[in-house]
Amino acid sequence: MRLLLIIIFFLSSGVLAHQPKLVTHSPTFDDPYEVIFPEISKAYYGQLTGESHYFIINSEKDFLFYTSILSPKTSETYKWLSLEVQDGDGNTIYKANGSKFNWTPWYEPYARDWYWKGPEIGVNTGKEFQTSFQIAAGTYYIKVFNDDNIGHYSLAVGEAEFFGSNTWEKILTWTPIILYIGPYMDIVHWQKFDVKAFIPHIAILVIFFLIYFIIKKIFFRKQKRYFG
Repeated sequence: MRLLLIIIFFLSSGVLAHQPKLVTHSPTFDDPYEVIFPEISKAYYGQLTGESHYFIINSEKDFLFYTSILSPKTSETYKWLSLEVQDGDGNTIYKANGSKFNWTPWYEPYARDWYWKGPEIGVNTGKEFQTSFQIAAGTYYIKVFNDDNIGHYSLAVGEAEFFGSNTWEKILTWTPIILYIGPYMDIVHWQKFDVKAFIPHIAILVIFFLIYFIIKKIFFRKQKRYFG
């Protein structure tokens, strides 16, 4: 079993740049999706179905803050989305208006998927992406929305990449990503069937078949020796 987990880990290496999280419901202001460790880079994949989505950050100390929005590129026209950062009382302190932003195609080399790259809330460094800035301790809400609150999105929060301090933590991070989240995103968010997303599943089936074949052969030999 340990060997199998290690194989899964190496198959998944380099697939994604962020820790992906699936948003399977519609988080509201009263029941927001909690962002844990906001400095660590995560990508929240969700779908607006008529209401704005809210994410909450509770921090007892000052921290580095960054957020941006992407939309899966499934056609040559994009669905714009906007971002707002609100304080604990719901007052807007930062805003990124997606309707007035020049959305551009952007290729994610790790997941090998195309996005429409939207606005960011960060510090402009003259590079492809902005960077984090320090924000005071407290409670903050990130609001994802557009004019009709319809559309798929990928919300990035945080900038520091971290996938575990040891092999076991890396396996625990990557196993659900490679076995569930990757295929789910391809089918639901990108509305496509990408056989590359199922390579780990095929590899695991092959490994199980080989293990079964070896065990069966060893057991058959023992039986033959015993009854022979």
